[in-house]
Amino acid sequence: MAQNQNLVAPQGAGAAGASLANQQAPRGRIVFLNALPLNALPRSHLRLDVLPVSISDLARWVQRRVAEGYQLIHYIRHPATIQALRLADIPLPEQPNSGLYSYSPGDVIVVVTLRTPQRGQEVQQVSPQDLEAWIVTVL
Repeated sequence: MAQNQNLVAPQGAGAAGASLANQQAPRGRIVFLNALPLNALPRSHLRLDVLPVSISDLARWVQRRVAEGYQLIHYIRHPATIQALRLADIPLPEQPNSGLYSYSPGDVIVVVTLRTPQRGQEVQQVSPQDLEAWIVTVL
């Protein structure tokens, strides 16, 4: 992950830019999803950069981006997954977005799934080690 730390590098300079970003409009959105709905993306030809990432690296990456002024939103409705992400120090907003996700230019998508999906049953307990994640950027 070290080589991809600046995946969504902000424009502007240093700490002054980061503190101003917190007072201005967000630099961009980091959107947490439990799947990648292709119909939410632009209908034109597009390319995706998909980077598998550990949950611990993801937590550090998200914390840096939030400090730089990125807005964090999520569409995850599975309580145990939300709890596991928070245990991993990922500061998800209290409530998931209730709408359907639709891509906006500049969005960085984080797809989080169970490492071993359970079909036909609701998983009640999830730890950060039970999750896998990918950072998806529309090119």
